[in-house]
Amino acid sequence: MKDPKPINLTTTDQVRAQGWVAEARDADGHLVSTQAWLDVCSTNENLKMLGEFIAEYETDRTVSVFHDLITAKLAA
Repeated sequence: MKDPKPINLTTTDQVRAQGWVAEARDADGHLVSTQAWLDVCSTNENLKMLGEFIAEYETDRTVSVFHDLITAKLAA
């Protein structure tokens, strides 16, 4: 395999640049999951999904929510 780029080694800056609004990382800093803001869903649905994402990972992972990206989505 030429130049593999495992998802778990993706940096926070790369995650943000791809437009994800949240990420979860394990204790070693490896990316575990990301959360998108879906334009086809209502604001309430997106906020509910974000809340579920946080609840799913907050007990044993570090969750980062990119507030500036969410603010930009809400302003659009």
